[in-house]
Amino acid sequence: MPDILLTPPLQRLQTQFGMPVLDETAAAAPGVVLLFLPSHARVHLETPDIAAVLPDLAALCAAGLNGASAAVPVSGAIATAALEAQLVRETGDLSLPALVLLHQGQVLGNIARMRDWGDYATRLATMLAPLTSQPESAS
Repeated sequence: MPDILLTPPLQRLQTQFGMPVLDETAAAAPGVVLLFLPSHARVHLETPDIAAVLPDLAALCAAGLNGASAAVPVSGAIATAALEAQLVRETGDLSLPALVLLHQGQVLGNIARMRDWGDYATRLATMLAPLTSQPESAS
């Protein structure tokens, strides 16, 4: 089976947007990371579509978070086949391709398959709500 990480949509995420390929969630950048699980085991028609909107979804998260009391960095990343399989096992039943939202390397939630923009915005806002509603620390 060909390596999905070598496909043009995923190479673009790596080269144009600087998204790393992660083999463990602990290796995620600080802050919030939208981790793309592209469906390594089986070619899926939605993979290029999600790859195309991933940079915009990261920007959407950043815009929502930056309205909070403290700015939280938001970035994107791509899971290796091993990390993808691990996350699918841990969630119990996750349809691929999917996005997993991480904060400081911990899973906040996931969104399976391609969605319309409003659905992504609603789901991401719900997952990010605990981060944006944290009270400002006293100085």
